[in-house]
Amino acid sequence: MTLREPTVEVDALDAHEELYRLGWTDGLPVVPPRPELVEAMLAGGGVEADEVVGVLARRHRTITGRQAAVNAVMAGCRPEYFPIVLAALGALTDPAHNADTMLASTGGSATCVIVSGPLAAEVGMNARHNALGSGNRANATIGRAVRLVAMNVLGARSGKLDAASIGHPGRYSFCFAEDDPPAPWAPLRVRLGYEREDTTVTVMGCEAPRQIGNALNEDPAGVLRTFASAMKMAATFSVGKGGQGVMVMGPEHALAVRQAGWSTRRALKFLVEETRVTPRHLEDGGVLLEVGAQHEMELGDDGKLPTFQDPEDIILVTAGGEGAGWSAYMPAAAPRLHSRHATRRVRTPGEALPDCGPDSCEVTFTS
Repeated sequence: MTLREPTVEVDALDAHEELYRLGWTDGLPVVPPRPELVEAMLAGGGVEADEVVGVLARRHRTITGRQAAVNAVMAGCRPEYFPIVLAALGALTDPAHNADTMLASTGGSATCVIVSGPLAAEVGMNARHNALGSGNRANATIGRAVRLVAMNVLGARSGKLDAASIGHPGRYSFCFAEDDPPAPWAPLRVRLGYEREDTTVTVMGCEAPRQIGNALNEDPAGVLRTFASAMKMAATFSVGKGGQGVMVMGPEHALAVRQAGWSTRRALKFLVEETRVTPRHLEDGGVLLEVGAQHEMELGDDGKLPTFQDPEDIILVTAGGEGAGWSAYMPAAAPRLHSRHATRRVRTPGEALPDCGPDSCEVTFTS
């Protein structure tokens, strides 16, 4: 898809078939990107058609406002969603995230898009029951727009620059909003160093969600050890290699940890320690230690390997609805040697887009 996409004149009833034939879709029907819809999308994002909103230098690919708008229209976005899409694309193309690798990997990760801040509620995003599921237009179409841009603009297509061996359904759309936790916990955007009134978008290339169930244990250490048991599964590629992950804490689990007086920082430090694994742990799962490879699997003084090197490697988000005690965990598809999470603040109308330099996603976490 170039800056000046071809004009295709077809009967409205044939538009879906023609767009599929052109290879512009993800397999599902899309909204035909009529010029007036694209213009409305650009206006909603406060971006010019030829403005560069993302760059992948190694692929010699740029994303323009028009290209992003065309794909957002096809995804079914409303114009008020577009500022969030633009922030997501900025994070996606941040060099620290390394989309060149994540979009081409055989691991088949999907771009997990996490929106934290007041704009999420304003546009109707779902942060509560079924937050990771279907049924919400904003969640579904924002995530889908990011994926369509990856396909149509950045070239992440199966059999070409996308080498996914298996993949997972999040590659259609993988987007949700944070449900701000009660004090004294701070929401994700504040812990990332932004202001409470800001809205941020964080992306990570993730495997599919794993459901975390613990309905009986209200001890904070017990709840967190349930998370740790999922986080250190030997079958997860980054276990023992220093990876990252998204931890979605449901209401009951977050309440148990918070009411016990644990800060998010304490909880994450606990998980870093609890997920360190021995070579025997991996070998019992049939996984052999890499020797002389790119991943330095050197044992620490405790004879163990790190699943996470730092608390900052775990993105803790409170979301979901009340139930018996459910949460979720999504591991990054590769160790942080290859890719790290990246965050962008959603810009206000008329505000210049941020630079996409190599240090642009470095942030400071607080407790």
